[in-house]
Amino acid sequence: MSAGTSPIFEAAIRVDAVQFTISDATTPKSLGSIGSNGTRFDSIMCSTNDTAAVNLAFYLNNGSTNYYIGVVNLPIGTGYTTVARVEAMAVLAPLLGYLVVPTGWTLQAGCVATMTTGKTTDVVAMGGDY
Repeated sequence: MSAGTSPIFEAAIRVDAVQFTISDATTPKSLGSIGSNGTRFDSIMCSTNDTAAVNLAFYLNNGSTNYYIGVVNLPIGTGYTTVARVEAMAVLAPLLGYLVVPTGWTLQAGCVATMTTGKTTDVVAMGGDY
């Protein structure tokens, strides 16, 4: 099979978001379905109104197995108080600044520990489908 000789670019803008509460415990959630030609995530913004720091674990899943790619720490009140929201891409892809996820895989995030009652953590991923 010959290699692709023409560059391709993101064809459709996408924004995916998940919210975590105490009821989610430590179960990872998917950041949306991947496009038919793959998806590129350019930004993953994280915020929390929790009164304790939140650690988010990120995974790439091939349909059967979660492959851990990193953990992102959200200090108390990230994005809600004087603490700026956290850009997860700085931890997950510090050299490239983006993640490419092929068709059939998913990008997932989950809290490392159960959150505080009545608090939420939001993860908003932006990018595009090829």
